Amino acid sequence: MKGIVSFLIILVLLAVAFVIGSQNEGMVTVNYLIAQANIRLSTLIAISLSIGVIVGILIMLASWLRLKVQLMSAKSKMQHLEKEH
Repeated sequence: MKGIVSFLIILVLLAVAFVIGSQNEGMVTVNYLIAQANIRLSTLIAISLSIGVIVGILIMLASWLRLKVQLMSAKSKMQHLEKEH
C-alpha cells in the first residue's frame, strides 16, 4: 500500500512538472560567477529544483547519520551497564 501511495505522489509531481515546463518556454539569461548563459525558463526551474532536492537529501542524510551514531553509542553504553549488573 505504501508503495502505491508513493508511486501516485511521484506520478502527480511529474504531471505538475510537465505542465509547468510546458507553460514556461521563454528564454532567460543566467549570470554565473564566471559565465553567462541563455536557457529556457523550464530548464532553469528543473535545475533549481534538482539542486534543492539534492541539498535537502544531503542535509537529511547528515542528520540521520548523526542520530545513528548517537543510537549506537547509547546501545553500547546500555550493554556495558547490563554487564555490570
